[in-house]
Amino acid sequence: MNTVRERLIAALESAADALERGERYEWGHVGRCAVGHVIQRLASMSDREIFAAFERTVGQWREHAAEYFDAAVGDEPLATTESQREWCATAGTPLAEIYRLFHAAGVDSAAIGHMEFLSDPRVMAEIPPPKRWKLRRSDPHDAALYLRTYARVLAAERSGISTQKHFSESA
Repeated sequence: MNTVRERLIAALESAADALERGERYEWGHVGRCAVGHVIQRLASMSDREIFAAFERTVGQWREHAAEYFDAAVGDEPLATTESQREWCATAGTPLAEIYRLFHAAGVDSAAIGHMEFLSDPRVMAEIPPPKRWKLRRSDPHDAALYLRTYARVLAAERSGISTQKHFSESA
């Protein structure tokens, strides 16, 4: 595991394993949702450390990533909004490092939002119907299925292999 992308794939698989074993999962908790479980493994942080890193910021990964991801990874000028100016005063904090890890693995703010809501179209296409339409972000088993499938999609992309399955829409 020498690349961040490979570490992300391993973190996705490990998070899925943990959820399948019954590790605590709470969709509304930034350290115990799908993204939180991946970060626990990718950044070696506890759910409490992730929660503490979110102190005084918005409460969902999708919202937070949309606001701060680009500033953290240097894709836009820092401090273009008042909230970013306040946040940038603590740049280098665990959240900035988390976003830099995701960025190094090829994950952008939209992908973080999809991971939180179990909604990436590339991943959903790999889950057979009718389950793909019935994923519940509050269900740890659905989150585990999504994370494991996401790991498979990323591994296939890394290898240049198409994972596109052709499921019958009536199945």
